[in-house]
Amino acid sequence: MIPGIGTLINGFGVIVSGILARIIFKKELKNFDENLLPLGLLVLALGFRETLKSPDFIFTLFAVIVGSIIGSYLRIEDRVKNFGDYLYLKFEKGESDQTKFIESYLTTTLIVITGPLAIIGPFFDVVESNLELLLIKTALDCFLVIFITSSGGKGAVYSGVSILIYQGIFTLLALLINTNIEQQISDSIAGIGGVLLIGVGINLLGLKKIPVGNYMLSLFVPFLLAF
Repeated sequence: MIPGIGTLINGFGVIVSGILARIIFKKELKNFDENLLPLGLLVLALGFRETLKSPDFIFTLFAVIVGSIIGSYLRIEDRVKNFGDYLYLKFEKGESDQTKFIESYLTTTLIVITGPLAIIGPFFDVVESNLELLLIKTALDCFLVIFITSSGGKGAVYSGVSILIYQGIFTLLALLINTNIEQQISDSIAGIGGVLLIGVGINLLGLKKIPVGNYMLSLFVPFLLAF
């Protein structure tokens, strides 16, 4: 089996689902923010569940703080938004509301890449030739993209590009170190990802604007345990 095939299936599956959703749901629905409230509740619940998997909450706290400091300095979320701006100007200019496009792209991207499956999946794919986790993730991501697209978020389809880039990095990392992720590291990633998902859920509910994109480097901290 070709290493990385799971990430290709995931990324292109999301892109195809988004394209089909945009063809089917041609008319944009009103009240885009309100349509995302149920999703916000679900993401919040998922975040709390994943956080409970953390083997050491102090380490989770440390990882999130370190990741947020570095990410805020590098302005990662602004860079993701700038990439969304580029995609809009390159492929969508004049076709949809730019603010809604960027918001839907950023929101979908944060959900599909902050979960632990986005990291653990590529390792299982490369080391064990096991596509199960990434196939499950693909199904979940496709439903997410269809839901957000049907609510008027045309930028959701481009989260597939983010998947290809982000999970492609972990695929290359798995090829380089050629080892599986230990359970402790896996649980740590899940716990940190849960915290980030809670932030995404709060954003979707409109309770407070949290720059979750700046915290994504927190997910890399558990790999320090491997050395």
